Amino acid sequence: MRPAELLDALGRAQHRRRFGALAALVALTVALLGLAGARALREGAPVDFTPQAIFLDAGPELDALRRIEATFGREDNDVLVLVSGDLGSAGALGWLRGRAEALRALPGVERVDSPFEAGVLRGTPDGGLELLRPLDALPPAEGLAVLGADLLWGRLLVSPDGRTAALRVRVAPHAERVADLEPVLAGVAAAATAGGAPPGVEVQLTGVPWVRVEVVQRMLADQARFVPLVGLCFAAATTLLFRRLWLGLVPLVAVLLADAWTVAALVIGGVTFNVLSVLVPTLVIIIGIADGVHLTARYREELAADADPEAALGRTVREMALPCFLTTFTTAAGFGSLAVAETRVLRDFGVHSAVAMLVCYVAVMGVVPVLLALVPPDRVAARPAAGGEPPELRALSAIDRMVARRPGWALAGSAALSLLALGLGAGVRGNSHLLEMYAPGSPTWRAIHAAQDELSGVIPIFAHVDLGAPGAVTTADALRRVDAVEAALRAEGMVLWTRSPASALRGLHAALGGEGPLPATDEAAAQELMVAELSGDDPLAGVADPTRQQARVLALVADAGGRETLAMRDRVGAAAAAAFEGTGARVTLTGDGLLAAAGVDRLITDLLEGLALVFAIILGTLGLLLRDLRLALLACVPNLAPLAFTLGALGLMGADLQTSNIVSFTVAVGLAVDDTIHFLIRYRQERDRGYGPAPAVRRTFLGAGHAILTTTLLLVVGFSVLIASDLTSTRHFGLLSTVTLVAALLADLVLLPALLHLTERPGPRSPGP
Repeated sequence: MRPAELLDALGRAQHRRRFGALAALVALTVALLGLAGARALREGAPVDFTPQAIFLDAGPELDALRRIEATFGREDNDVLVLVSGDLGSAGALGWLRGRAEALRALPGVERVDSPFEAGVLRGTPDGGLELLRPLDALPPAEGLAVLGADLLWGRLLVSPDGRTAALRVRVAPHAERVADLEPVLAGVAAAATAGGAPPGVEVQLTGVPWVRVEVVQRMLADQARFVPLVGLCFAAATTLLFRRLWLGLVPLVAVLLADAWTVAALVIGGVTFNVLSVLVPTLVIIIGIADGVHLTARYREELAADADPEAALGRTVREMALPCFLTTFTTAAGFGSLAVAETRVLRDFGVHSAVAMLVCYVAVMGVVPVLLALVPPDRVAARPAAGGEPPELRALSAIDRMVARRPGWALAGSAALSLLALGLGAGVRGNSHLLEMYAPGSPTWRAIHAAQDELSGVIPIFAHVDLGAPGAVTTADALRRVDAVEAALRAEGMVLWTRSPASALRGLHAALGGEGPLPATDEAAAQELMVAELSGDDPLAGVADPTRQQARVLALVADAGGRETLAMRDRVGAAAAAAFEGTGARVTLTGDGLLAAAGVDRLITDLLEGLALVFAIILGTLGLLLRDLRLALLACVPNLAPLAFTLGALGLMGADLQTSNIVSFTVAVGLAVDDTIHFLIRYRQERDRGYGPAPAVRRTFLGAGHAILTTTLLLVVGFSVLIASDLTSTRHFGLLSTVTLVAALLADLVLLPALLHLTERPGPRSPGP
């Protein structure tokens, strides 16, 4: 039996056994959701937004960071409890001390650094040292002023004006996944605000773990809120466009089942969703519903030609299986090509999306025909539109006549608009921000800016120095070299606070009344450190390892963006290389801030390479399956226009290319190629029936063109809803997807027909294989 006959038989069988097929679909859905739900309850939400999970899972950068963390511990897991206002009263400080004690008692908290334990070294008349705790030994306002002016604690725990203090809550290192962090941070929030703050005092929580968990929670909340809302919009739009309630619901029900199967299959498979792949359920709706609408529209056509619903469904499956497979396969192959990317975020997104597209195809071809078979034939036929021909068909006919009369002008106009879009997007550059998903003025945005404006910020970076010999850190020569690196960091505008063995010895040396900024000899440095240890303080804690062979210059920086962070890395790296030239010491600049910035930079390169591979796969697949290289080449041209328009939209928005919107370019290709394939397959079918180029294009306009217009309009309606999100990533995704959809529609209804008119030979085409 030939493939076409098998597909026809499949469609007929789906009609005859529709009730049994429906029961099987329901049972499969329940089983998949049950297995996925059990795993999620057992292991927590499978979502991870750590910089390591997003950008790199191997390589020299991550290896270096892990080695340094093994010695010095992690610096990206501090939650800041910011307390601002009139702190100079005994009541306010008493309340703050109580919060610090409550936070220390929480499970999952490793330690709490607070102003109450902060000590300042002071020289004594006999040439010794004493460790003064200002908030115990001095009046509150004076103690805060001393800490705010201290080299170590100023801006780290107390602002220079004494009106903002921080409790730095170090979360235990095992709590890295969002599922592990959530209960710890919930306890921190409850303990930090218990009993209510005193009058005139404001409490804010922030920090890298806080942002990471909140972003996950808000993205999941967006999915829970907007996916149903988008579904309702799709239901209303498809019902309006088909002018039939049950017929309009068929594509939506099918794609929602596809969504459930996809998410369940990925969860059962043990995947962990990242900042991009968390959008996969929305992508399933975008791409799946388009094929569902094409199937439904074709069934209506076939039923109008033959009142036998079983025969009509058989022909629908036979005619639509190939174009739907092509749209799914090329989209899945395009996503799958991202599996070769170096950045994990893009690699995982590509694999998850490719799996989702294949599951979606099975769901659409398995569910839509069964649901169509359940709709009575008299509820499939289109209701007459008021005034005769439906408005969408009148619009398509007008576009067809315009393009057929002036194909050259249509091509030139499309090219001009694409070039204009490219010009608008010429200034878009890759960048990354901790706050890129937050709208200005939101509570977390305000808290991060308060931490940067009043204190030291929350993003850690550091220069790690391995001097190659135990005890080398405390030599006078090494201290001067480390001091040069720290000075290079302090000179950077985005650096808000630094700490190193050099600055630790600088403060100790000053307290002992030494001459010059640092000890002049190795013996002087060793003697001063011994005096500090006798006073109960270790100035090198956290900035030198126990053997005194390794040192680090720790810095906290503002959220200045990935481009500025990488430029700063290059400048400080050059200064560090110069400072230790000829010593044999190894200097490494790393930290999560640098890792994220480098990851986004690499992400852009991976995206460009991935898009080139996507087009190569699309060209090869279409050339092989259509057996017409010329048509395959034509199919690539209109798929470039949506990319240009998406870039132009970013330029108009004044937005950077970030992890939160980079997915829009992959979506642009997926959306554009689907409609292009449906148009070309229908065009080839009409040519195989003996029609010349112009009549074939016209029949394609009124057939596949109607479905293309329908899917675009309903997707625009659905995804414009996302623009209302408070989360910038969701809002940008909705806006850019809408731009992409409109651009893809123009490309497929204006640019592609113009190319066909200009390149196709007149006369009927011989039937293809």
